[in-house]
Amino acid sequence: MRVPEEEHFLTSLPPHIGDKIDLFGSMITNIGNLLTILGIAAEAQEVEQVEVEEVSANSDTSASGSESNSGFILSLFGAILGALGDLISSSGTAIAIEETIILDKKAEQETQELNDKIKKMENQIALLQKDRNSLITVTEALKREVIFLQNVIYPNLYQK
Repeated sequence: MRVPEEEHFLTSLPPHIGDKIDLFGSMITNIGNLLTILGIAAEAQEVEQVEVEEVSANSDTSASGSESNSGFILSLFGAILGALGDLISSSGTAIAIEETIILDKKAEQETQELNDKIKKMENQIALLQKDRNSLITVTEALKREVIFLQNVIYPNLYQK
């Protein structure tokens, strides 16, 4: 269950920030993957150079002393960067999910409020229809009363 501070924090973020963080994390992951591939390629090239040097200096064992770890270091850095990008991307996805949950909750609340307003309006319309029917009944009764009074008064006026 989310605490109100978390929900307030999530609602204070710019819209769709989770998607943007996810995209940023994916870009970092891709850069990390590229660096890893470049590191592996550099390491493979270094191994090939060492093999060529070993073949050319078959009897000299001190020629292989200039080994470099730059390919390995680049691959390791790329792997770390890729893992960091995946972590950022996962965080962005989690934020996007939370944003969606909050938006769904708000939409559900707005729908409920709208339904309540509609029900209230329907009740008011029903009351107005009852009032109208009552007014029609009273009007009809008044018409009958007027007709009765006309029948009683007019004949008495002409008889005198």
